[in-house]
Amino acid sequence: MQNLFSISQDDNVVSIAIGKFDGLHRAHRKLFAALGAGGAVLVVKIPKQILSSDSMKQEMIPFSLFEVQWESIRNLSGADFFALLGRKFPRLSRVVVGEDFYFGKNRECSANDIACLFDGEVVVIPEVSYHGCPIHTDTIRALLQNGEIEKANALLGRSYAIEGEIVRGQGIGKKTLIPTLNVCALDFVQPKSGVYLTYTRLGGLLYRSISFLGNRLSTDHQFAFETHVLAPEKEMPDFIKNASVYLIESQIPSKMSVYFLHRLRANRAFADLSELRAQIELDVQSARLLHQATTLPLYKENA
Repeated sequence: MQNLFSISQDDNVVSIAIGKFDGLHRAHRKLFAALGAGGAVLVVKIPKQILSSDSMKQEMIPFSLFEVQWESIRNLSGADFFALLGRKFPRLSRVVVGEDFYFGKNRECSANDIACLFDGEVVVIPEVSYHGCPIHTDTIRALLQNGEIEKANALLGRSYAIEGEIVRGQGIGKKTLIPTLNVCALDFVQPKSGVYLTYTRLGGLLYRSISFLGNRLSTDHQFAFETHVLAPEKEMPDFIKNASVYLIESQIPSKMSVYFLHRLRANRAFADLSELRAQIELDVQSARLLHQATTLPLYKENA
């Protein structure tokens, strides 16, 4: 992803979609579909917990990507902002935005003002709904924070995913409970504390898992995000078995991604580690049963 201010000009871009594009949800894909050949996407970045990383955007958006920090353009007037776009993309002939798009100093301009500032085609995508629910990033954030994973995923059109660096945990899991991989990803929006049915990706491999996110109420009360890879079974697909071998051989990469499918239960404190282990064993059994009946909608939009 190139910084807008780092390029002198790009003559290949003839159409551009502009927005924050943090959620990478169904409504955003409507904007991308309106770009056509020579399309590009300009991501306006605002300091905030994120729903998608730069690497996710690069993987999921099939167009050239440019970024600009909101702080670097917030004091530009609407006219100055479009003059900047004209200098950077001299062949630009189409701009695509959502109907809730605002720009310029103090958000002085709306999507309806672009036609007065830009000598080209302006495509304004109306509000997109899914099964009667308007799709907005803030709505998805609220659903995730309330633990309503299925509803959030439905609006996203994909499984919500968090990626981050693998870090060292307490060491209690491997010795006393069950082994887990711990990930540090505090820059992402955190779903409501609890135990989740998940898939985990290490490198190019995906496999079934169960994950915990929240404060460890039965031990040190510190925040943790940890995933247990379910041991392979005979009926599991080959890519699941290969992932287990990948782990056993200790070829663990430095990062992993966790895809959230369903919230199994709330976080709670246990009297001792034996009681916690008993509950974890029940959680794992539940996860196995649910995984057998679950498909994995990563990036393909559901009807």
